[in-house]
Amino acid sequence: MPQVRVIPPLPEQVKKIRVAAYARVSSNSADQLNSFITQVEYYTQYIQSKYAWEFAGLYADEAVTGTATDKRTDFQRLIEDCRAGKIDRILVKSISRFARNTLDCIQTARELKLLGVAIEFEKENIDTGNMGSEMLLSILGSAAQEESLSISKNIKWSIRKRMQSGDFLTCRAPYGYILKGNTLEIFPPEAEVVHFIFCSYLAGMSLEELVHELNRRKSPKRWESKGWHVYHVRYILTNEKYVGDALVQKKFTPDELPLQLQKNIGQLPQYYIENSHPAIISRLDFDRTQQLIQEKNHTSSVRQEYPLSQRMICSDCGSVFKRRSASGTWICRKHYKDKAQCPMMPVSEADVYRAFLHLFNKLLEHQEKVFKPLISDLERLKAKKGTDERLMSIDKQMVELMRQHHTLARLRTRGCIDDSIFIERTTRISQKLNVLRSEAKQFSNKSNVDKVLEKTNYILALLEKAEPLSQFDEEIFLSMIEKIEVGQQCFSFKLLNGLLLKEDR
Repeated sequence: MPQVRVIPPLPEQVKKIRVAAYARVSSNSADQLNSFITQVEYYTQYIQSKYAWEFAGLYADEAVTGTATDKRTDFQRLIEDCRAGKIDRILVKSISRFARNTLDCIQTARELKLLGVAIEFEKENIDTGNMGSEMLLSILGSAAQEESLSISKNIKWSIRKRMQSGDFLTCRAPYGYILKGNTLEIFPPEAEVVHFIFCSYLAGMSLEELVHELNRRKSPKRWESKGWHVYHVRYILTNEKYVGDALVQKKFTPDELPLQLQKNIGQLPQYYIENSHPAIISRLDFDRTQQLIQEKNHTSSVRQEYPLSQRMICSDCGSVFKRRSASGTWICRKHYKDKAQCPMMPVSEADVYRAFLHLFNKLLEHQEKVFKPLISDLERLKAKKGTDERLMSIDKQMVELMRQHHTLARLRTRGCIDDSIFIERTTRISQKLNVLRSEAKQFSNKSNVDKVLEKTNYILALLEKAEPLSQFDEEIFLSMIEKIEVGQQCFSFKLLNGLLLKEDR
């Protein structure tokens, strides 16, 4: 008889749940930092006290906003670790600590649920691992968002009251100052640079020359960019703070999400506070500077441009060429600022005109060989049928999809559909709309054949009436040429109809 020996199964190993916690405080105040430390200690001890739980780490952001998840580095690290399969459950004190933006809250919770990661909100007693909790999460997330907006409105109301009374100057000190408490104090190393900028500009230096000199001197700066730029100098020359005054509420944040800073161009009142802090520049020099800026702006707007202005493009870096009046040469703007940034050497205006003359006379001689086949191809393309009908069909489909989107939004507002269903269906609609827009763009490009054909016929008509040129003709040049791409070995002339023709330098 065969002998049977029973091999008992191994005792089942209890798989521990990897639990992490997330904590956040929303300001730098001592009370909030104490709250932050309390959260850290509490969750560390709480997770480690559970036998079935394995401590997977504590993720914490200090003094950052809850309305935007992309500004919270540890929050992003937490999500990445969840995606990497390192976490099974997340503990959070409340929804407002997790996110005050409803959309971020729902999308993050849904993504984590698909990954098998549950979120437990202690205050609201919500566990996203349980069925039916997403609707409750949506409601409470909306409440947290409204709480955040309410706090933002209260803070803005307080700041605006201080603006009206003249007690609020700025949140950030401009270049040349430091902010101590609520007052601006002069910072001598930067104030010297401000003096140099105003004096040099009044002495006749251009903005570009000032930038070049500031970079050559390695003047101190505050920003992260490589060096000084024209917009830095222009900002200093037009900033009223250097004369001791303060114009407040130049920018503002709206009352709706996303809370992005916007330029105040009349939406809200502004307040001008005179003699609010020590001046770096005399009022006389500041007024003379503003007058000079206006005169230069007026002169540049009414002066007659050169035929090559805004038409010459560097093939190496894509910058527009500028004219040096003294020598009659054109130079790449990036090369002018820093030769290391672009190797393109200056170009003689006479060389460009000579190349155009050569190109024009060749086109004049071979106009039929160049343009007649092109016109024939364009006319055949124009004769193709079906473009208009397809565009109409695309338009009808897009209108129907937008109608569906509107209907979904109305049903959501009335509470007839769940947020998750709304997001899923509107995402699908948006994807279809993007496909249709792309297709419509392709057909639209085909419908531009008429414009290209019209411009080609115009150039051909101009050539048929013209005589060979022995010297540069500005009127003919402007009638034919849209852009000139300057290369190391040749000029590429782009005609008005898009045709690109090359001439050696």
